[in-house]
Amino acid sequence: MCSPSTSDVRFITFVNTSYIEAEKLETVFDILLKVEVGFLIFSWIEFIYLFYLFVFIRAMHFNLTFLFMNYGGQYFWSMLSRCIIVYQQLGNDPNNELHQVILIANYVRTIGLFIAMYILPIFTIERCLATFFVRNYEKSRKIWVSLLILCIFHPLVFTSAIAYIHCWFPVVFHVISFFIVNIIGYIGIDMCYSHNINKHQKFYSNQCFSKVAYGLSERFQLAENIKMCKVLKKVQISILFFNIGCCSILLMDHFNVNMMIIYWSYVGFNFFALIYGITVPVILYSALPEWQKETRRLIYSCFGKPHVEEEPKSTFGEQMIYNDHAVESNIYFTQFNKSTH
Repeated sequence: MCSPSTSDVRFITFVNTSYIEAEKLETVFDILLKVEVGFLIFSWIEFIYLFYLFVFIRAMHFNLTFLFMNYGGQYFWSMLSRCIIVYQQLGNDPNNELHQVILIANYVRTIGLFIAMYILPIFTIERCLATFFVRNYEKSRKIWVSLLILCIFHPLVFTSAIAYIHCWFPVVFHVISFFIVNIIGYIGIDMCYSHNINKHQKFYSNQCFSKVAYGLSERFQLAENIKMCKVLKKVQISILFFNIGCCSILLMDHFNVNMMIIYWSYVGFNFFALIYGITVPVILYSALPEWQKETRRLIYSCFGKPHVEEEPKSTFGEQMIYNDHAVESNIYFTQFNKSTH
């Protein structure tokens, strides 16, 4: 909340340690901070490995990878800022020599959290453009797509974050905008998924063979759109859940309640945000077989064991080779009947 003590600015989950000490709760607060440090260390390890996978393992289109790396980038700066703030709150700056650094860290963390809370629509827009340019999207990187999205996204989010910090609008305004943007992003990816499914099914229908001429690259892009929309739906559900949870906690600033209740809600927000940052990469990892394969390869290499290659699968991750020829024949003729009736 805005107050003279904070120079008429507010930051997401800014906790005044002097107030905690006055309430004689510094011991409990220190324990919670040390637990948070443990989560932060794990987050750093996870972030480094995730960055390795993004850079060296191609599991999605370049533009989608670039957008996810931008998403991870905000988490990096948010974690770094939180580490600086926790360092000061643990009593390592008794003379308040880091005042300006803490101020910058609070600015950076608040902006980073705003990026995370507004992030959903950028993935939706990228998939919509991939659907629109289905005939040649996979053939070229089309870097302008991700650059255009980010050039529009970042100025809007930065402005919104600065408006929050300087109290230009009430907290309720920001929370409502978070809800609206997240819901639009989720509905958008669901509509994009349904559209691609319909186009894919139409291609394999009886009437399609004579009316629609999709080349191999178009068919691959359709299948890729469906596959990545499935991945994004899983990721977006978790992002939507955590964003709504975090936004709901921020609403405490709008009500006239005891300051201690607000501070406890801030502690809950910090842990909720950490769990958010840890969980989303795990869900993304579980949805990408390419990353799982690389992890198994690294584990085998660490133990000096030869890596066993997996059998090939279809674009949708379905089994393609069967040891039982009867099962293989049944699947073949079932698919053949679907395409001819």
